[in-house]
Amino acid sequence: MLSTRPRQRGVTLVELMIAGVISLVALSAALTVYSATARHTTLQLRSAHLHQQVLGILYLVSRDLRRAGYWHFDPAQRSPADNPFQSSENRVRSGAFAGEPADSCILLGYDLDGDGLVGVGQCGQGECPPFSDDDNVEQFGYRLHHGAVQSRYAGTGLACDAGYWQALNDPDVRITRLRFGRRRHCINLLDRTAPCDDAAPQLVQRLVSVDIGARLEHDPDSEISLVQWIALRNDRLQAAEP
Repeated sequence: MLSTRPRQRGVTLVELMIAGVISLVALSAALTVYSATARHTTLQLRSAHLHQQVLGILYLVSRDLRRAGYWHFDPAQRSPADNPFQSSENRVRSGAFAGEPADSCILLGYDLDGDGLVGVGQCGQGECPPFSDDDNVEQFGYRLHHGAVQSRYAGTGLACDAGYWQALNDPDVRITRLRFGRRRHCINLLDRTAPCDDAAPQLVQRLVSVDIGARLEHDPDSEISLVQWIALRNDRLQAAEP
């Protein structure tokens, strides 16, 4: 009796080609989704980095501005009108570095260590001018320069183009705008219903606005803008002129 061998079954070439096409389509879809997800995540991280940089700068500037004009003194011995941190040199004032927009720099001072003296950090022992010391720096500033926000940390002369400055933002973040605005409200201490007069003592209350714009260095469409108003806690007392 003749016996027949069982026929072997397998995958044909056509079936292999169809399976390969299906696999390629699935892999392409997966790669597309992954690429889009990675690109979106990168954009989100860069945007978060940009916001973090700007908010960090605003925090530093607002912290110093709120303390501007603070002076630790004994009222039994000194008058508030003698506050050296409210003098024409050390009080809050704006300006600009050469070539930068107007009001893109702000200068201020406050009694950081509570010794009642203006720390300039640049004088030798026994050689400091009156109302100054050499153990710290208490004259501060912030300015726009070459697409960066810089802070003053030392040097002689409290000016927008004097002293030593360092950048606060990373190189991949460009500051496109920095402007400081100021408002003041003057109170006549002899007659609160009357306007301020140099013949009467005055109390000057102040507000400072910080308007900042920034973008990623290689992404012009990423620009953001923030504005913050800051109330100076230490009002300026101006004595009456004789």
